[in-house]
Amino acid sequence: MRKMVLNMNSSWFGLDQAIVRAERHPSIGLIGIDLNEGTSGSVTRQWEEEFNWRQWLQSSIGREDIWFGDEMAGHLWLYAEVPLGLCLEDSEAYLRGLAKRVRDAMIAESGGAFYEPAQGTWYREHGIGCSMLHGLTEATPRDVIYEGVLKVASQIRESQHNRKDWELRFELEHLLAESSIKSVYQPIMKLGDGRVFGYEALTRCPEGSLFDGPLSLFQFAEKHNMAFALDRLAREKAIRHCPTLGTVQKIFINVTMSIINDPHFVSGQTVRWLDERGLHPGQVVFELTERSSIDDFEAAKKILAHYRRQGYEIAIDDAGAGYSSLQSIVELSPDYIKIDRSLISMADKDEMKKHMLRTFVRFAKKMNIRTVAEGIERPEELRLLRAIGFDYGQGYLIGRPSEYPTAAIVGAVPKA
Repeated sequence: MRKMVLNMNSSWFGLDQAIVRAERHPSIGLIGIDLNEGTSGSVTRQWEEEFNWRQWLQSSIGREDIWFGDEMAGHLWLYAEVPLGLCLEDSEAYLRGLAKRVRDAMIAESGGAFYEPAQGTWYREHGIGCSMLHGLTEATPRDVIYEGVLKVASQIRESQHNRKDWELRFELEHLLAESSIKSVYQPIMKLGDGRVFGYEALTRCPEGSLFDGPLSLFQFAEKHNMAFALDRLAREKAIRHCPTLGTVQKIFINVTMSIINDPHFVSGQTVRWLDERGLHPGQVVFELTERSSIDDFEAAKKILAHYRRQGYEIAIDDAGAGYSSLQSIVELSPDYIKIDRSLISMADKDEMKKHMLRTFVRFAKKMNIRTVAEGIERPEELRLLRAIGFDYGQGYLIGRPSEYPTAAIVGAVPKA
């Protein structure tokens, strides 16, 4: 920090020019750009110390209202005139826009060496900072610039510390803009006769995604207020690309209560997607997941009743995996309960699991709720579930998730 103070008190930083400009145009801002970003931590030869920044700015940007201040320790410092009358927030947004324009010109000048192509517009936001400079024409302009440098440097550091978050946010925006997520479909079999009752639509990230799976993708989207856009895209993909369904077959689509609570959840667009595939709401089962809890069951009942009146059905996912799913069953009276794979796995060898599964089935039958066993991987599990009286089942034994699932052949899986 002491080194910066000494430099600030010397003649560097274009201080004199900044003061002269401020006398003619009192709204001046400071921009900082980290030159090390995207170059493995070292400044490229193209931006070495002897580089003529003034000449480059004039030829590449061609604007008189932005000018060179200094290049120091791998950072480019610029001044810019800001339109008069803007509030602080708009002024800093204006400066950030100029910084991104300079960054774009640098990328073009370096032939793309400054960044990875896949980073696109995200990288323009990374490693930059800006601050308005108030009081440059007063007695202590050095202090004003000093405070501005501290603020800009802090913004640059913050963007670097949160790099992973920035990268994920950009990737999510890219996934939404390019509609590059996809749906795969896992068959749900009617255990009584071995026929395919329907498919559960599961979202998958594109190959090479920074997200390690759909759960982290949706959790990140919810954290950054992008869950509705992601859910809408996932729902569109699920419907538009689903396998051809018979008139009584279903498509199960995962949703959260926070999403289904939105008044635009099932819009006219959703109905059009169904019409395009020759489907109707009665063939859609909204599968409530536990990514977010239900705080108001009375409100949830009214919301679900609204969609049921339109013909949609409701399933509670992962029943038996936690208290909240059991409470949801009691409060919401779903059309289906899907029993979590943790209760299904090796249940034929576990008397406690057998007892719990029988209890679920007896309760469901009394309440006129259909049961779906998840995660069936062994013939012994399938035979047990049939004997207990489960209505439907899914799992790797029956069929793995696929973009283009083949219809299960009656008798292809073991019978009781």
